[in-house]
Amino acid sequence: MFPRPPAFRLLGILAVLIVALSATLLPTAYAQSSKAPLKIAMILWRGETNVEQGFRAYFDENNIPVDLTIHDVARDLSRVPAIIDQIRKDPPDLVYTWGTGITSSVVGKYDAVDPAKNITDLPVVYVMVSSPWKTGIAAPAGQSRPNVTGATHIAPLAAQINAIRAYRPMDKIGVVYNSREDNSVSNVADLTELGREMGFDVLAAPLGTDGEPSPDDIAPAVAELARKGADILYIGPDNFIGNYRDTLTDAGFANGLAAFSATELEVRDGHAMLGLVSRYELVGRLAASKVEQILIGGISPADIPVETLDRFSYLIRLSSARKLKLYPPLSLLDYAEVIE
Repeated sequence: MFPRPPAFRLLGILAVLIVALSATLLPTAYAQSSKAPLKIAMILWRGETNVEQGFRAYFDENNIPVDLTIHDVARDLSRVPAIIDQIRKDPPDLVYTWGTGITSSVVGKYDAVDPAKNITDLPVVYVMVSSPWKTGIAAPAGQSRPNVTGATHIAPLAAQINAIRAYRPMDKIGVVYNSREDNSVSNVADLTELGREMGFDVLAAPLGTDGEPSPDDIAPAVAELARKGADILYIGPDNFIGNYRDTLTDAGFANGLAAFSATELEVRDGHAMLGLVSRYELVGRLAASKVEQILIGGISPADIPVETLDRFSYLIRLSSARKLKLYPPLSLLDYAEVIE
């Protein structure tokens, strides 16, 4: 066998060095993902939704193996501490949280984190948190949280109001909401402030001011809003109202009031007449892309911005419009998704 020329020997040494250097520079998570699925613990409010379908689809389409462990609190936040204890006994690569209540319980507020109660040593990606800054889940501008980022889902409030007014005139908007949910309180405060700028009044009907809210309080609250002259009901990001959305919309029908929703399911699966919404599936995909950045790209959650989608869907439920005899302007039909 002839000896290799010096140049070939040098190229071989360089190749070995490059491979070795690349191995040290690749993020650890990426190296692990080539051997085993990414382990993700999901803490969900009411089982899997279209958000999780989009989350799963993102990894399937990008050939990224994932091992998802589902923890369903079944609308009971008191279950979260036990789930956190369970996660600590068998730590995943990342924790996924659904909604403001769960996320706040898991990560705490940015300026009041308790390592004994909150997850601080694992990356957390959240979804369906409507007001992450107002509720203290996200840090203020110029600050960040070392292990937390997420995807929010609510269209800008001004765009929501314009969507309502594109359908019909609106000077008074009625809101029935759970006064014990931070995201709902924050949303109503923002809506009230915006009303001063855009020339409408917010008629607020808070539930739960003297104890736990009851679904029996919804219909009387809607009747009172109608008496005060509300032009439309507003369904914001509110888990309690979401659980009893048909109670709200039925009370609206009884009082001649349509409902606008800031979230998809209240129109698509319920009877709200219209909404400007994020597609849940796309929110899940957005969250999955952030997980990929963290576990495969090796990027710190602190360096990944909290984002919402840049496009929203205008939904119209025609059956509700017929019931109220409030048919959409023809101009909306050029771009709205009409649901029977």
